[in-house]
Amino acid sequence: MRTLSLRKINVNIFILFLLSIISLVSPIITHYFGFKGTEFLPLFFALSLGAYILNPIFLILLSFVSPILNYFLTNMPMPPTLYFLIFEGVVFASVISVMKNKNISFILTSLFAFILGRLSSVILTFIFDISINTWLNGVIFGHKGIILNWIFASIMYLILKDKCNE
Repeated sequence: MRTLSLRKINVNIFILFLLSIISLVSPIITHYFGFKGTEFLPLFFALSLGAYILNPIFLILLSFVSPILNYFLTNMPMPPTLYFLIFEGVVFASVISVMKNKNISFILTSLFAFILGRLSSVILTFIFDISINTWLNGVIFGHKGIILNWIFASIMYLILKDKCNE
């Protein structure tokens, strides 16, 4: 029993490492092709990939690691955007973690988690003295990223749901 749980932890660490690399590469690719990170939310790409395969602790850990790693290695995203992305990622990961094994469609759960993650960061506007209009513009401009990441998370779920249940 101990070996099995240790093996699962090692697999989650390996997946976390791979998703951290993906979270570094996805913003670079997004900017290379001339897309704005504020519109396509490339840091959420790794989260949407890990939403179904990582256990809750590692998914929440990825929510912290991904933006911080990007900040230290590429100097983007800059604070306070960095804090907003971390907060939104943690909310997304928490919602996915709580609702994943419920009798609710993962596709609907992931959409709800993306939307709630984006909307929940309004709390930070009061902490960082950012206007609601600036925050709202960021949420509106990020709708493409929410849709793209939700579609990707849904496709990954449809591909992996049978493989993970075996």
